[in-house]
Amino acid sequence: MQGSSGPSSQSTPSKPGRFGERAKFLPVLFVVFTITILYVIYLVYHCIPMIQNHVPHAHRDPEARSRGLLQTLFFHTITVLLIICYVRSILEHPGEIPDNDPQWIYDSGGGNVDAHKLAAMNLQEMKKSGDRRHCKWCGKYKPDRCHHCRVCRTCILKMDHHCPWIYNCVGFKNYKYFFLLLLYCVIDLHLMAWTMFESVVRSWDIDTPFATMFCVLFGETLSIFLGILLTTFFCFHIWLMLKAMTTIEFCEKKMPKAGKEVPVEKVSLYDLGPFGNAKTVLGPNCLSWLVPMSPPIGDGLRFVTAESRLTADMEAGRNVRRKGHQTQQRVQSQRSGSRGGENSFGSR
Repeated sequence: MQGSSGPSSQSTPSKPGRFGERAKFLPVLFVVFTITILYVIYLVYHCIPMIQNHVPHAHRDPEARSRGLLQTLFFHTITVLLIICYVRSILEHPGEIPDNDPQWIYDSGGGNVDAHKLAAMNLQEMKKSGDRRHCKWCGKYKPDRCHHCRVCRTCILKMDHHCPWIYNCVGFKNYKYFFLLLLYCVIDLHLMAWTMFESVVRSWDIDTPFATMFCVLFGETLSIFLGILLTTFFCFHIWLMLKAMTTIEFCEKKMPKAGKEVPVEKVSLYDLGPFGNAKTVLGPNCLSWLVPMSPPIGDGLRFVTAESRLTADMEAGRNVRRKGHQTQQRVQSQRSGSRGGENSFGSR
């Protein structure tokens, strides 16, 4: 009969369509609105007055004009990169478990797993029972560093966190764009906060219109506030990148759970050193680290390599176990020998 198929042939749950909930676009629209407001304020009330195109040549300040041109060019360059990274962070799927790969299909009947295949996969994150991790919502086995997002309703490869400001999860395939988005936001906000202070001082002139004074003060205040907030958040992600950790891994391994002390690991299981960790996020080519292109190499399913610290630790652990096993055998043989000697002496 057709209904007598095994558990491995069960149909997996249907995936929800992306961007299907319009209400979740509200944070994105808020970000776009904020970017637009700051862009208009900085350009109209700071850059254009410094360029002085409306002032006759005889009354222009050449030094202020040159600074205004440089600031405008640099501001637009960073802003274009910021917008590209923001769009790519939204549109780029962070990565998910393959659908048609049999090694990730969950067998709810608890069928036998080929030990050779399991060893070849080199999974490091297992259950306490020693079984493979699986997702009860997606009906699939989980690779390392993969977690289920209840907002996106799917498992995300190397999931860092779900970000409502981009209406997307931050994972393996779009983490670089999210990281660069923070970088360009920090640069733009610091540029506005430090350079627009000159316009704030100038706006205190008695002849300055109230609308101009309000916009300049509002832009300066907002850029300082967001600059402090995003700089702190960006520094945290720099630290995570250099430590080869995600936000979820940081919360699971570094934060106490339910009032219990959790043993703190000094290094991540996937640590390749600061330079190697940066390559796994920003790509193999150092020249393309700061541009939204050349994503990291890999499929997001496997992270343990011959260069990783985990492999070296495992090899060291094997040597220790081998030595300990040999020592234990020697001790047992010595004890058995001494007991034999005592027995033979007693028999004498």
